[in-house]
Amino acid sequence: MSAQNDAAFLRMFLVILGALLAFTAIILIAANQIIGSVEEERGEDPRQRAAIAERIKPVGNVDVAAVNAAPAAPKSGADIVASACIACHGAGVLGAPKIGDKAAWEPRLQAAGGLDGLTASAIKGKGGMPPKGGAMVSDAEIRAAVESMLAESGVDVAATGSAEPAAAAEPAATPAGPVEAVKEMANSAMDVAASAVAAVMPESAAPEAAPAADLAKGKAVYGSACFVCHDTGAAGAPKRGDQAVWAPRLAQGVEALTNSALKGKNAMPPKGGRMDLSDADIAAAVAYLVSEAQ
Repeated sequence: MSAQNDAAFLRMFLVILGALLAFTAIILIAANQIIGSVEEERGEDPRQRAAIAERIKPVGNVDVAAVNAAPAAPKSGADIVASACIACHGAGVLGAPKIGDKAAWEPRLQAAGGLDGLTASAIKGKGGMPPKGGAMVSDAEIRAAVESMLAESGVDVAATGSAEPAAAAEPAATPAGPVEAVKEMANSAMDVAASAVAAVMPESAAPEAAPAADLAKGKAVYGSACFVCHDTGAAGAPKRGDQAVWAPRLAQGVEALTNSALKGKNAMPPKGGRMDLSDADIAAAVAYLVSEAQ
């Protein structure tokens, strides 16, 4: 009897346990269906999206500056001079005409045939000056800079006109003004006196002089390339006409002086920085300096 009771109890227990398991399964399935339908109607939880975005966001960001498509306004002539020209034209480096030196700018403006020619020379580069003075600026800004330097030097661009460039090897037939006329007369008298002295004095006693035919050419070259240093004695250059300074140099002979000018010496670069000049031009300029020191 006891064994039958135990078997009945075990069967009952198993039936109840199976019913409970089945009920639990039904409840879970029903709950999942209810939750799924509710989430589908409500949509995804924004807090959950924010949490996911926070976890997967990149470590850093790359910021790209917006490019300003508008072109930069052109700089004034004074600005270009201050940033690109003042280094040489402020101190007269390598024969550059100094700002404020009217006597240095006027012959260059006339030789170039006016503002257009002088601007073209600045754009292409000349002597020791690279194209556009090495500045990354437009042609119009270079022209404005040239105008600014001429104005600061007191040069009247309009009065210059558009005369043809004067040849470096030939002096002007008509002096530009009374000062130039006096200089031409003085140089002519000097040439005549030098010729007379050479004719009277014995060849051994006369100092070594340059041929008179080269002096006019040498004067023109000197006025365009050498006067900045040799008129002021800059960087130890012997000043024009200073016989005491030139005497030991003259003892070396004209040929030695010409070689020094061609190759460069001390602070003076080869050909005074004017590589556009020929050897004959440099020799003529040396001859003129020698004649001024005798």
